[in-house]
Amino acid sequence: MSLKGKTILTTRAASQSGALRAKFEAAGARVIEVPTIEIKPVDDWTDVDTAIADLGNYQWLIFTSANAVDLFLGRAKLMNKSVTTPIAVVGTATARRVRDWALQPAIVPKEFRAEGLLEAMPADLTGASILFPRAEVAREMLPVELRRRGARVDVRIVYRTVKTDVQSNAFQKTISTEHIDCVVFTSPSAVRNLAESIEQPITEALKSVTIAAIGPVTADAAKQLGLTVAIIPAESTIDSLILAVEQAI
Repeated sequence: MSLKGKTILTTRAASQSGALRAKFEAAGARVIEVPTIEIKPVDDWTDVDTAIADLGNYQWLIFTSANAVDLFLGRAKLMNKSVTTPIAVVGTATARRVRDWALQPAIVPKEFRAEGLLEAMPADLTGASILFPRAEVAREMLPVELRRRGARVDVRIVYRTVKTDVQSNAFQKTISTEHIDCVVFTSPSAVRNLAESIEQPITEALKSVTIAAIGPVTADAAKQLGLTVAIIPAESTIDSLILAVEQAI
């Protein structure tokens, strides 16, 4: 299969779009990048640094994104703090990023979302302390359920996703002057930010475009805005996403 002759519009943060673009281009596609988000590390690391200093007292360290892995472990390295706490992750991409830091996740669930991690974690966490570095805006299901099981969960914000400054005009121009075969969303915030930034309803802007979402959480965000998501890969990875797009368009 090939994407030769197809035009793909991606909305991923510019700092993270390289691999996605390269793999789509390797499949033959023409790629137009219109980033709708930027990744911004927190300004004040005090709470995170305190947690890192106390890392040995946590029974679990949870990551649900590669961004959180890089920012948290980078901060730990800056503090010369070794990480020996068992790590649980959501998704193979997050697991791969942990391994890039020469660490091995103890839990990698089959389902690439919070529900899968909850299924893999112990049902009774009474007395356990869990550290959860994450984005400022995220689903609350994981900490809420872990606390219900008896754990103390310390959520520490290591980054924010913010709107880019220019995506509205760039998107409006692209969607009105180009034939787009598929728009790809790789995070819920990318969908929401685009919807909030453009002048027309997102359902109208994308009414004739095939929409792909990297996973069920991103797809749910799109559906909540009234969009029809035609492509959701079996696994929430870039490779699976590209294969699903190849098979669908």
